[in-house]
Amino acid sequence: MRPGPALAGLLLLASAAASACGPTTYNVRAARAFANEDARRAIIDDRAADLERAAWLADEVLSSTPYSPGDAWIAALRLDDVEAERLRARLEETPPYDGEHEVPLAKLYRAKLDEALARAAARGERGAPPAFARLFDALAALAAPSGEASAASRLPAAWQALAEHARALAAEERSVERLSAGRPLGAPDTPEIAAAKARAAARRRAIAGAHRDVALAAAALRAASAGQEPARTIARDALQALSFVLRMHIEALAVAPYVVKQARRVARDEPGYRAAVARAEAISRVLEEQRAALSACAEALSAPARTPLEDTAGFEAQEGFLEQGRAISLDAVHLKLKGDVELLFFHQLASAGSSGGVNDYRGRTRRLAYDVDPVFMVGGRALLTYDFDHARDAARLNAGFKTDRLFSSGGDIQYDGSLGRLLGLNGFASDVFDIGADLAGVSTSLKIARFTAGNVTELAVDPATDRDAGAVASAPFQLLLRQIDVGFDLTKLFPEAADDLYLEELLAGFRYIDYKLPRIFYALRERDPGEGDVYVFERQSPAQSVTSRFYQGGFSVRMGNGEWPRLAPFGDLGLYGGAGPVRYAFSADPAVPGAPREVDEATMIALSGNVSVGLRLRLTSYLSRLRLLTELSYNVEAIGQGILSSIRATRRGDETIYTIGRKLDIGGFDVFHGPRLLAVLVL
Repeated sequence: MRPGPALAGLLLLASAAASACGPTTYNVRAARAFANEDARRAIIDDRAADLERAAWLADEVLSSTPYSPGDAWIAALRLDDVEAERLRARLEETPPYDGEHEVPLAKLYRAKLDEALARAAARGERGAPPAFARLFDALAALAAPSGEASAASRLPAAWQALAEHARALAAEERSVERLSAGRPLGAPDTPEIAAAKARAAARRRAIAGAHRDVALAAAALRAASAGQEPARTIARDALQALSFVLRMHIEALAVAPYVVKQARRVARDEPGYRAAVARAEAISRVLEEQRAALSACAEALSAPARTPLEDTAGFEAQEGFLEQGRAISLDAVHLKLKGDVELLFFHQLASAGSSGGVNDYRGRTRRLAYDVDPVFMVGGRALLTYDFDHARDAARLNAGFKTDRLFSSGGDIQYDGSLGRLLGLNGFASDVFDIGADLAGVSTSLKIARFTAGNVTELAVDPATDRDAGAVASAPFQLLLRQIDVGFDLTKLFPEAADDLYLEELLAGFRYIDYKLPRIFYALRERDPGEGDVYVFERQSPAQSVTSRFYQGGFSVRMGNGEWPRLAPFGDLGLYGGAGPVRYAFSADPAVPGAPREVDEATMIALSGNVSVGLRLRLTSYLSRLRLLTELSYNVEAIGQGILSSIRATRRGDETIYTIGRKLDIGGFDVFHGPRLLAVLVL
């Protein structure tokens, strides 16, 4: 077996095992289901209501529902795969889902709990006296069968404290955020901010104290003796109920981040909806604290009930933890089929200010003109990817096409995203390096464009008017451009703010550019020493092949709404600056072939910038896990370059002014531009 596929297999198995250990891995499945949905207010409100209902139902089950060993309402807490699909199919066709959005699993568990509690209420109406007023009392009796007080008796107060302090903590944190908005970074806290932070710290301490009480209660439940009736039935029933509520909370917490995110998107256009965002954030905090308490108690009860947690009713759907782990791993695997059509042009855009100031080229006798056919490329690639927690497409394996080229004319264009291969690694070592870079949030892209059709013409120029006077010589045009971008996506550090600012991606990092072209250099000097505003012609080089090689730092940003709207515009902007070595030559008479040349080496400074506008269209429904996206964009990238041959210092009173005394440039900007149509099918 080749190292790449072997590594992927190990990663899938490792993730499946990890998935069996806790609830946080459910975000992989939730991301597949909800991350690319449209932000519809009716859907958000319905899911937020489910979150609130989940917290209320947990209170109802533990604190308000009478219980007797063997109660039918406990036995009704069952949800297998067949029942789940039946419920989902019914709810998907009702408002607000209407067959366009996926029904969360949390809603199914909420519906089953509602049914069970309705049955418990009906039993109470028949007048049968319950053995316990609430399930909390049954847990206390199980932990202390002789009637003496036990740690389990602290559970009701700890449970109530968790919800109370979690809601209050969310409010205090919002107060700190509101009071701190717009203040300078590092500024000392105002008295109001300090007071809010102190209240938040007190709430955190109270939550920690409540969890300590829950842990003591869990230890007492784990040590409880349930060898005889009714303790044996109480342990089994309590585990059944707690596991069902626990699973509901796990599923609610899986969808909660998307409820908050989509609510924030609606609130961008409807400021009055911000209260809904705050409520969703607060209930998410409550559910997480409750989930931790439920998990501790349910795991403890598995000992006296002699039943593994994965075999309880709460985890009957999807057949337990291990099978869920396999399902999660399967959902995390994506096959991406990419189709690409691109038309790329190259021009040199003549500019009198390409290297700063105003350049007066009158006096030159030669210039170069490029007449280049565009590169037309049709490409495709199959890509197998795997999502780790909070990291999409973190393990990637190319399948089929190692480049994107299926058909091309006028040259070709290739794309790659392997940082390991760019650094010279091969095979297994490259795969491991790339996965590590993906998990760290490092983004890599390589573009190689080869132009093979066209001509470069040397034109005579009237030195008095700087107008063309006819062609002198011509040669076939050849250009090979390599561009490597390596950056870190800063939006990972502030995802909520990035979403509010319509930032899809903000990369800060490194760019390497390397290409070779025939050039004529123009030496220019300041017309008025110390001014640096106008430069006049001094001399020119003969036409020569010059390699432009630049190492640059900078940023690129994509503005847009992401992949969730049906139709979404986007725009890209990038700016990088740096320098690189260059070798060039001047001669006494550049118009005379074979004249002696003066060869020199220098550092060439360059700025590169790109801008693009585009439109993204989603062709498949939001309910479909299969996604087909098309993206049409037009991109323009310009590279300006020049050599500073001297810097002049001019003293003016007490101030020293620095200007560029002499410089060399190429008379304009190199521009690459063209449209691109990208289609991506995600399975």
